[in-house]
Amino acid sequence: MYHKLCAVLCLVAAAVLLPPATAAAQGGLEVALVEWETQGAMVAFHIRFHNAGTQTTGTATGELFSQEYGAFLPDFGVIGTFDVPPILPDSFFDVFLDAPREELPPSAAENLPWLMPTGNKDYCGPDDHWDGNVDIIWFFNGLPGGQVNAHFGNLLVCPGFGHSYIHVVTMCPGWAGWWFAGVCAGWNVALVNEDLSPAPNPVPPGWSGHIAVSADATVAFGAVCCFALNFNCGGVVTPVNLCATTCDCGAVADEPTSWGAIKSMYR
Repeated sequence: MYHKLCAVLCLVAAAVLLPPATAAAQGGLEVALVEWETQGAMVAFHIRFHNAGTQTTGTATGELFSQEYGAFLPDFGVIGTFDVPPILPDSFFDVFLDAPREELPPSAAENLPWLMPTGNKDYCGPDDHWDGNVDIIWFFNGLPGGQVNAHFGNLLVCPGFGHSYIHVVTMCPGWAGWWFAGVCAGWNVALVNEDLSPAPNPVPPGWSGHIAVSADATVAFGAVCCFALNFNCGGVVTPVNLCATTCDCGAVADEPTSWGAIKSMYR
């Protein structure tokens, strides 16, 4: 949880760092963690850089971009820039950036049909997570250092009440094969077209549709299942990650109605 919003870039050192003059190696720098959460009108982003090499890394500079939720998509806009100082082997450095939600692309549209019949919105949610992608690019002395894309969404699911849907977009110029990985026991997932019909495999160029998620009635409320929808575009595999959480829909109980009560409805 982030309890302090940063109006500008915040950098927090999490290791003992050597002066830049001692930096000898750069290839070990990697992104070990990407996460974000909504805090009112802001979205707080957290990136952890880790030195997986055997020598201290050089000073890096970078940019964080936003994208729609999906795979192989263009950047929407710049979230912010950052600096990463030299990092000792097997140490890390945390970068924090905040962005107004209105400056990000719209969160992926969700369709929750189980809300419609009973009007039970008070029982589940709210789900204010910004569902989208980020594109992280960093450089060493102006030369390319690395690039990582992260794709994350959240979805509420009501056990035993059918599917919840989240919209997903692809921009692969060719046909893209796909498969799910990491689906939990008791959960069911599917990829469907815009009209909710089953998606072909592979999907055509520029395809868009929905990830459909449901949970058996045996899955406990509050259970979380995080899995990936993998797209293969010309040999490049991109995971679109989704965490689904079960909630109590608060189903209205069936109560016997007397003939007298029925007649009173029409007086």
